[in-house]
Amino acid sequence: MERKYITVCVLFVLFGTPVKGGQKEDVWCRIKKYGGAVLVGGGTVAVVKPVLGVIGFGPAGIVAGTFAASAMAFAATANGGGVVAGGVIATLQSAGAAGLGLASKAIIGVTSSGIYSYLVGGCSENDIECKKKGK
Repeated sequence: MERKYITVCVLFVLFGTPVKGGQKEDVWCRIKKYGGAVLVGGGTVAVVKPVLGVIGFGPAGIVAGTFAASAMAFAATANGGGVVAGGVIATLQSAGAAGLGLASKAIIGVTSSGIYSYLVGGCSENDIECKKKGK
């Protein structure tokens, strides 16, 4: 089942990345950009549920004395004593208890891989020339 999420991330990255003309890119640059994006996207999706558990959004509910308990108390105070259904705290608790749906995993994976691709950028001719000089 996890392979589907990785496949979805790969397809979004490959089809959603603009192709720039006039730049010479070698294989290593493509692996760095696209392979790294896939790893970052898939890794982010895999880490979400354990991280939610660590900060207190557990399968049995919000754990006392954690960040989640503090956030819930703050949200309840701000909303007159109750937590808003469908709000941030309720959504995080649902994800911590039951996990994420396919759409949520796809959004998280594509967003994190897109941010990675943006930060890494493409390979310029200077990068390629530097690599050739280093050989």
